[in-house]
Amino acid sequence: MSKSLTKRKDGSYVLKHKTTKAKKGVCKECGQNPKNRELGLRYRHNSEDNLSVQEYIENHLREYKKHKSVTPVWCGTCNALIEYFVEVDIDKTLGFYKKAD
Repeated sequence: MSKSLTKRKDGSYVLKHKTTKAKKGVCKECGQNPKNRELGLRYRHNSEDNLSVQEYIENHLREYKKHKSVTPVWCGTCNALIEYFVEVDIDKTLGFYKKAD
């Protein structure tokens, strides 16, 4: 049986994300549900997730030399990772042009 199915009392099966249990615990700020970790959610308070985020940032900065910094953006309510903010070095991206005298 698939892990994404839930059996109802009447014997029928329903997808987990369509049940009322899946709707409980949804963060009002970002819409993430910590009970449904199948989506690969990352949380600030989880040490494994925090290490994974740090590894991603380190690999990203090594791969993309033109990026100055990467900042993870966390939800203020549930501490779920929402997105990454990347600061790009404009001098390296557009090229550095000296002023003409």
